[in-house]
Amino acid sequence: MKDHWTTKHGLCSSKPLERLWTIMAETFNSAIVDAANDVRANWRILQPPTGSGKTTGACLFAAMQAERNRASDCVLQPVGSIVVTRLIEDADGLAATINEQAGRAVAIAHHSANPKSADALAQHDTLVITHQAYLNASATHGDRWERLTSWRGGMRLLTIVDEALANVVESAKVTSCDITRVQSYISADLQKQFWTECVALQILRKLVDRYAEASETGHGFTRGVWSEGVNEIKPSLVNFHPLRRALKGIAFDKLGAMMEDTNTRVRIGRKVDETLEHAQALFDNWAYYAKSGDEHAMHSSALAVPWDAPGPVVLDATARADFLWDLFEDRALRIPTPSHVRDYSNVTLHVARASGVGKRNMRENFSTRFPRLLADLEGRLSPDRSIFVCLHKDNRPLALDYAPQFAQFSIGHWGKVDGSNAWKDFDTAVIFGLPYRDQVWSNDTFFALQGFQEDGWFNEPQWKHYGDVRRVMRQRQLSVSIIQAIGRIRLRRVVDENGKCPPADVFIVLPKSQEGDEVLQDILTDLPGLKLADWDFSMDGPKVRKPRKGSPREALIAYMEQRLPGAVSMSKVASDLSLDKGKREKVREQLSKPSSGLSEALKAIGVAYRVDGRGRGAKSFLVKQQPA
Repeated sequence: MKDHWTTKHGLCSSKPLERLWTIMAETFNSAIVDAANDVRANWRILQPPTGSGKTTGACLFAAMQAERNRASDCVLQPVGSIVVTRLIEDADGLAATINEQAGRAVAIAHHSANPKSADALAQHDTLVITHQAYLNASATHGDRWERLTSWRGGMRLLTIVDEALANVVESAKVTSCDITRVQSYISADLQKQFWTECVALQILRKLVDRYAEASETGHGFTRGVWSEGVNEIKPSLVNFHPLRRALKGIAFDKLGAMMEDTNTRVRIGRKVDETLEHAQALFDNWAYYAKSGDEHAMHSSALAVPWDAPGPVVLDATARADFLWDLFEDRALRIPTPSHVRDYSNVTLHVARASGVGKRNMRENFSTRFPRLLADLEGRLSPDRSIFVCLHKDNRPLALDYAPQFAQFSIGHWGKVDGSNAWKDFDTAVIFGLPYRDQVWSNDTFFALQGFQEDGWFNEPQWKHYGDVRRVMRQRQLSVSIIQAIGRIRLRRVVDENGKCPPADVFIVLPKSQEGDEVLQDILTDLPGLKLADWDFSMDGPKVRKPRKGSPREALIAYMEQRLPGAVSMSKVASDLSLDKGKREKVREQLSKPSSGLSEALKAIGVAYRVDGRGRGAKSFLVKQQPA
């Protein structure tokens, strides 16, 4: 690993780094031994800091193990492994890296974009899959799970999860409107055939409506007690699976939208099926009512990962702050990390404080706040800087319409930055708007790992020494997301034996509250040596001169990427993206040419340009197709 780190990547090694790599190898090996002996061991959590070679080390270990498997003097059981990573492109990249290090094809990437046969999977020492594929297969423990966990050498004995699993908790939510929509597609014949399930849906809708009428403003929680008002039916008898199959052939487009359109049929069908799937979870498990904003719904949740995964080892740089591992309790073993592995003293964290940094406030005020941010950065930083900005997904299209005068200026959004290498050479990160979780998320996560709680817990959510564990969970998850975003830039690169990185700057607007103080402390703890500076910046205030705008191409593509399938008028597009008259005409001109770069880029994401009518009364639209 030392040779690979210094020769291949041109990075500096150190005694603390070498000790960390030794601990990684020892952890992998102990997990393998437990799995080989059929010991249902704890999940081992390795927490190497950002830029310490955790993914590189995992790939090298897998390549070396594959070589050991074919050694002529190897009398031990061959060890097959699974590497679980976030994204499809990451899976392809890790498999290629392992194969390069082994000098032959010992690893294979398997995902929805390029699925492999069972025979192909069985022939490779290492299988690389995405988090979602792992969760989908483990949910049923059926044939798909068997294909992943076995190979020509027997059962795979090591599962390396790169970064904490996303979507580790599966949440179910059903509103009264969801149920009403499903009921509208069930014919009289289907009602007779599936009487039990139709009664169950009616009961569920009545429960939601009754709790909604009784709820007060703000968040309201009520434990769902199935014995209450459910005299007609036993929840254990409810099975929506046959009804779901029967509804597959329904012409949802004709019944629901009074039109013939394959995309509409598929879209409605998926929503109907999801509603019934979630309703099944409510009847199979516990359920509770919650009011969030104006939405009234019944909720349930379950852990999506199996406790008996073969030799599970998680590589999670933010494991200390992640409350998920606290909730695992003795089922997770955090492996101590050596001190002085990394030193971030070449990084300065510039902190401003403000109110209204959540999604709703940032969306409402983004058109005035973002120009103020750009004006501040352009007045503070030199034009040769490379800037990575992380913000809310809804604001990304508007942000992409600006072209500030920096060497590089790139926009990422929450939910799509964790683990990414896209900004690894950037010298500046800007965190603009924070990804808060709501109380339903904390409820669902807590219940999935600790079991459903008594009624009083909703008002006094105590656990161990925490008086309000929901608040702590949300704050710690906020810290995890922020630390992940900060770690995307070049501070992950080690340039000397002390573990330092090249100079870098991070700008962040934190809330004016205790929560902001706690998040700041988590950042400083996870990034030792980080320098702290006040950032004299106010998001709200007098308007500034509008920064230079670029081509609306990237903004338009991002806007359509995040829209649901269907048609949107060009007038709404122009309004949402703040396009002036000149830019509107240029966009329409490009869209009218099927061979233009903009038309081709939109076509790649399933978007077509359509004009209805002629002359001055013509109306133009962008139409997004339902993905396959």
